[in-house]
Amino acid sequence: MNKVVMILGPPASGKSTKSNEYIKQDFVYLNRDKLGGKILDLVSKLEAALKAGSNVLLDNLFPTKAIRKPFIDLCKQYNVEIECIHIDTSIEDCQINALNRMYERYKTIFHHSDDIKKHTKAKKDPNIFPPVVLFKYRKEFESPSMTEGFSRIETRSFERTQNKKYTNKALILDYDDTLRKSNGKNPFPIHVDEVEILPNRKNKLREYKSLGYILLGVSNQSGVAKGIFSLEDAKKCFERTNQLLGFDIDYCFCPHQAAPPVCYCRKPQTSNGVHLIHKYKLNPADCIFVGDATSDKSFANRLGFQYKHPKEFFNE
Repeated sequence: MNKVVMILGPPASGKSTKSNEYIKQDFVYLNRDKLGGKILDLVSKLEAALKAGSNVLLDNLFPTKAIRKPFIDLCKQYNVEIECIHIDTSIEDCQINALNRMYERYKTIFHHSDDIKKHTKAKKDPNIFPPVVLFKYRKEFESPSMTEGFSRIETRSFERTQNKKYTNKALILDYDDTLRKSNGKNPFPIHVDEVEILPNRKNKLREYKSLGYILLGVSNQSGVAKGIFSLEDAKKCFERTNQLLGFDIDYCFCPHQAAPPVCYCRKPQTSNGVHLIHKYKLNPADCIFVGDATSDKSFANRLGFQYKHPKEFFNE
């Protein structure tokens, strides 16, 4: 008897890994990204496969009951059971998967939706998408239920495996209220003469550098998007901070607005972290991230970095 399996889950959730198990068993593989067209175009292809007596794997997002219904109804019509495999990957893990995929395919990270649009190949790649796609899925998603007509529902959780070839370690630092403070009217420096280094920073950085840690920085600078200061001024303040510390820290920063989400790089989003992991071949478990905000802690946890608050790390 024919067998139909529907694999569903958010973009970059790891559905392809599970799909390969069925493809190896000679299931007819129906996926809109591979075949093109609209999701409902797969219904006629499913029917053709059922008539041919084939086993079928349906692999797409299938976020809502309404989208799943035509496929379930067709299976009922042909008296074929349809199983559901729900890849229950968090949106946060999906983001990291999507970012790693960018690097694997194009050797770069597309931090912002505009970066994707500017790339000749990536903009045509259905597997390369801006963060709004993931948030839209989370908003629309309806959990699969046996009442829809599935014969069985299996939920698969996602487990990240680290790249064992990456072995370097880094001390990764937020800048504002972690390494420096502003002596100006804003909570962050907007001119180089407003940069003031916080106590005990130089000694601690020197200690970790002597232990073999690469010194790196990741910061949010939404003041750029708000027009408080320019992108060039932000860079000058980072360079001045490094100069006062006496270390050439390679830094990444997000200049974009806080909301709505238009980029992968504003912490706690993770693209700057993924970028540094690949650039410096870092083993996340051996890296320490120091930052004062809740978003810093979330950023570290999502990437598998050890997290330290500045007061703890710098013995304030």
